[in-house]
Amino acid sequence: MRIHRFFTEEKIPQAGEFFVTNENLLNQWRNVLRMEEGSKAILFDGSGDEVLCEVVLLNKKSSTLKVLERKKGLVPSRDVTLYIALIKKDNFELVLEKATELGVSQIIPVQADRSEKKGVNYERANKILREASEQSGRATVPTLGEIMPIEKISGEMLVVFDPRSNVSAREFFAKETKSPIGLLIGPEGGFTDEEMEFFKQNGVPIVTTGSTILRAETAAIVALFLALV
Repeated sequence: MRIHRFFTEEKIPQAGEFFVTNENLLNQWRNVLRMEEGSKAILFDGSGDEVLCEVVLLNKKSSTLKVLERKKGLVPSRDVTLYIALIKKDNFELVLEKATELGVSQIIPVQADRSEKKGVNYERANKILREASEQSGRATVPTLGEIMPIEKISGEMLVVFDPRSNVSAREFFAKETKSPIGLLIGPEGGFTDEEMEFFKQNGVPIVTTGSTILRAETAAIVALFLALV
């Protein structure tokens, strides 16, 4: 019988019993999966471990679980932040899901000159990140940062993806092993000439995935694949 995986914001102890009070989890366990006393589930709290647990008590308001086994879970092989210009809602949500599956550590939406939208539904976005982490088997959940302008990006090595470059992204990542690293993906329509000049003046590497023009969401997935896989 399949054992389901769930993320919980409650800290899971090393041993013994603990409580889960998240209403959405409790509803899913009781009314969707029909879990009951004695049922088992794998839980993770973002620490990098995953924990096999047994349900001791389950009701509408809380669940008591007992730790049966704790082991190291799957964590990203490299600390990668995806900076992605704001794009259409459905496409942005696709990026959230696939970036999580590929192993991104952090996602930060960026306000570029040609960005198509102005905001992010953080409640829905974080739900997508949690569910993608549960589904993909990883033991951490990526963090989602606040929207920032391009000129405020700092803190790690940054690589810009743009089809106007003559530097192969594949060759670049075959040589580049620094971590943490940030990947910057532009909006539909690409970066403006002024933004490209800003990157060049600040010595930011600009690479390309090939001669074809990729949609922003496709470029993000390809960039993460090259950096992480």
